[in-house]
Amino acid sequence: MKLGRIDIVEDFVATSLMAAAVLAFTATHDNWGVWLIGDSRRWTAGLLVLLGTFLFGVVGCGHTAQHLRPLVLGVLACVAACFAGFAFATASLTPLSLLAATIVVVWALALASDLRELPRGRLLTH
Repeated sequence: MKLGRIDIVEDFVATSLMAAAVLAFTATHDNWGVWLIGDSRRWTAGLLVLLGTFLFGVVGCGHTAQHLRPLVLGVLACVAACFAGFAFATASLTPLSLLAATIVVVWALALASDLRELPRGRLLTH
């Protein structure tokens, strides 16, 4: 496998989505009162669901190949959906933190998969 520019862009987008999810959770946890989510845990859960959906899409439908096996991705998607449902229903920080952690785990597994398949020679293809 050669690492192309599209693969690098996919990894950058996935990293940006994960960082935005962690930042949104941190803003709610520490009561920063930022625009859009403020101190609302339900708004944060909605934002995390949106960011997580995009992240799962990038990870599951990569340009060259899928980053994670469909079964692993499906299980993690079900886990994230359960945490999102609990976060909406209870407005508690615990399921919200578990939802954010699931997003980070999906990103980390996808990145580890890419790093495992890095070529030994030239990194970029034209």
